[in-house]
Amino acid sequence: MIKRNKPRRLHPIYMLFPLFNTVKGLLPLIIITLLQGVNWSGVNGYVYLGILAAVTLLMFLGLFGWRKFSFTVEDDRIVIRKGILFRDEKTIYFGRIHSVNLEQPILQRLLGVTQVKIETPGGNKKADGILAALNEKDARQLQRLLLAPHDQPAEAAVQQQQQPNYQLTPGQLLLAAATSLNFGLVVAFIAGIFSLADDFINELAPNLYSTLYKESTSVNPSYTVIAVIAVCGLAAAWLLSLVLYVIKFAGFTANKQDDQISISYGLLEKKVHHFDAGKVQAVIVAEGLLHQWIGFAQIQLQVVSSDKTERLMLHPFISAASLQSVLACYVPQFTAAEIRASAPKRAFFDYVWKGQLVTILLCAFFIYFFHIHGLWSLILLPLAAAWSWSCLSAAGMSLEDGQLTLRKRSLTRMTYYMRRPQIVSMTTRRTRGQQKRRLLTVSAHVLGSPQAYRVHCLERDDAEKAWRWYSRHQAGK
Repeated sequence: MIKRNKPRRLHPIYMLFPLFNTVKGLLPLIIITLLQGVNWSGVNGYVYLGILAAVTLLMFLGLFGWRKFSFTVEDDRIVIRKGILFRDEKTIYFGRIHSVNLEQPILQRLLGVTQVKIETPGGNKKADGILAALNEKDARQLQRLLLAPHDQPAEAAVQQQQQPNYQLTPGQLLLAAATSLNFGLVVAFIAGIFSLADDFINELAPNLYSTLYKESTSVNPSYTVIAVIAVCGLAAAWLLSLVLYVIKFAGFTANKQDDQISISYGLLEKKVHHFDAGKVQAVIVAEGLLHQWIGFAQIQLQVVSSDKTERLMLHPFISAASLQSVLACYVPQFTAAEIRASAPKRAFFDYVWKGQLVTILLCAFFIYFFHIHGLWSLILLPLAAAWSWSCLSAAGMSLEDGQLTLRKRSLTRMTYYMRRPQIVSMTTRRTRGQQKRRLLTVSAHVLGSPQAYRVHCLERDDAEKAWRWYSRHQAGK
C-alpha cells in the first residue's frame, strides 16, 4: 500500500528489466544464429563465460537500479529519485498533472506488473514521470492519489469505487472493426513486420528480392488476374485491419467518477487512461464512409500526452443521434453544435484542382502502360470531382456559446469541438485567388495536438467573425 510522505520502491521484478531489454534487442541476432545452426560442442568455453559475465553484470545493474529508484507521494507533489552514478530527482506537482495512465506492454504483462505514466504539459517525447513496474493494486491506488482533489483525504481517494458507465460488447466491437477500414493500423503493422523480417531475409536468403523480381518479370498475367490479385489484396488488408482493431480495442470500457474519466482497452497491450474531464482540450468526432452511411461515429478526446499523435477514444462506435447525450455525460463543457456556416460553392475550384491534377497524372500512367485498356482509368476523373464536391459540402464552422466547431473531410469526415480557453493559437490564410473570391482558411491549435485543426476556403465574413472572437478574448486576458 502506498502512503504519503513515505519513500517507495518499484516492484522487485524491475531488477530483471535490463536483462530482458538486452535480450529483446538481441533477439533477431539470436534467432538468426539458431536458424543457421550452431555446433555447441565446438564453442569455446570463454564464450560461455562471457555470456555468464554479461548476464551477471546486467543482474547487478538491475539490482542497483532498483535500489536507487524510489518515489514519494507528498501532500501536493510526487518526487521521483533515480540514478546509479548520477542522481536525478524530479518533482511533479499535482496541479500540473493532466493524466495518469496505466499501461501493460508485452514485457510488463508477461511479468504481471503495470507501468504508470504521469503526463504533464511541456512537450517531451516521453511522459514526465514513468514508474515502470508496480503491481496493479498499487498502480491503481497511485493513480487515484495523484488525481484526487487536494482537500480529499488519501484514505477516501483509495476507497472510491468506480462503476462502468459504458462497455463495448463483442458484437459492437466486431461491427466497429468491420466498418472502420483503418488501413493506418495495417500499414504500421506491415512496416513493423517488414523491418523485423528484413534482418532475417538478408541473412537467410540474401538473393530473395532479386529472385522474386526475375520471376515476376518473366510472367505476363492477364488483366483479369491483376484485378483478382488487387481485390484479394484489399480483402486481406481489410481482414487484417479488423483483427488489429479488435486486438487494440478489446475490453473497451469508459468510466466516470465525479470529474475523473477512466478509459481502458487492449487485448495484448492493456492501457488505462485516467484524467480530469476539465482538462480535455478538444473533442473530435470521426465519421468514416461506412460509419456515416449507417449513422455511427467515433468520439475521440484530445488530451495532453507524451504521444503527440495519440487521441483517446471515448466511444469507438456510437449512434450519431446519441452524440450530444454522451458528451453531456462525460465532457459537459462541450456541445455537439450544428454547422451554421458551410463553405461557399465558389470554393469548389480550390477543392477540385489538386485532386484532378493527381488523377490526370494517374490516368496518363495507366494509358501509357496499358494503352487502350488504360482508357478505363478516365472514369476516375468524374469520381474525383464528385469526391471533391463531397469534401466541399462537408466543410464548415460554427461559433456559439464560447465554442468553435470546425468540420472537414479528407477520407473521413472530422468535426472538431474546441472551447476558447483551450485554443492556444488561431490563424487565417488565403491565396491571391482566394482573396479575390473572399475565401479564408481557418486553423486553430489546442494544447496537446501535434497539428492545427484546419478547414479550407470558408466564407471570409464567417472566418473573420471567428478571428475577432478569438482576438477579443486574447485582448481581455
